[in-house]
Amino acid sequence: MKRTERHHLKEDEMAHGFSWLVDFFHQYRREATLVAAAVLFAAVVFAALLFVRSHARSVQSRAVGEVGDVAAELAQKPEKLADLEKLAAQGRTGRLATLELAKYWAEKSDWAKAEATLAKSPSGPKDLLYYQTEDLKAQIALGNKEYDKAIAIYKKVVDEKPRAYPLDAALFHLAESHELKGDTAAAIELYKKLQTDYAQSYYGYEASLKAGKLEIRK
Repeated sequence: MKRTERHHLKEDEMAHGFSWLVDFFHQYRREATLVAAAVLFAAVVFAALLFVRSHARSVQSRAVGEVGDVAAELAQKPEKLADLEKLAAQGRTGRLATLELAKYWAEKSDWAKAEATLAKSPSGPKDLLYYQTEDLKAQIALGNKEYDKAIAIYKKVVDEKPRAYPLDAALFHLAESHELKGDTAAAIELYKKLQTDYAQSYYGYEASLKAGKLEIRK
C-alpha cells in the first residue's frame, strides 16, 4: 500500500472515531453532564474538607501553644493560674490545660488538689494525652502512699501496650511503684526485664542501676 493511501486511511479512521465520539456525546449528553457535575461537586467538597481540616489543625495548634505558654509562665507568675483554669474549662484546650493544672498542684505536693483537678478532666481517646493523665494519676497515688492504686494504673497501661505511650516508661514506673511499696522481688524482676528488653533506652539503663542496687540490699 502506498504511503499516501495509508495516510488517507488513517485520516478516515480518525474522522470516523471523532464522529462516533460526537454522536455518543449527543446521545448521552444529559448523562455526561450529570457525571461531570458530580465529579466537579466531589472535587469542591474534597477541597473544602481539606481547608476545614487544615484550619482546625491550625486552631488546635494555636490552642496547644497557648496552654504551653501559660503553663511555662505559671512557676514564675502564680497569677497565671486563673488563665490556666479558664483554658481548662474550654472544650478545645480542656484536656491539656487540666493536665497542666494538675501537674502544677502535684509539683507543689498538693495531692488533694491535683487529684480533684484530674477528676474534672474531659474524656478523650486513648492518645498520648490520655496516658500522660494516667501516669499523673499514678504519681498522685504514690504521693498519697496508695501504692496498690499506682501499681494497678501502671499495670493497666502495660497490659494495653499502647502505641501512643512508651512502654519502657510504664514498666519503669511500675517497677518503682513495687519498690516504694517494699515488694523488692517484683521490682527487681521488672527492672531486669527492662534491662534485657530495652537495653539501649534511658529506662533500660536506669533499670540496670536500680536492679543492681536492690540486689546488693538483699
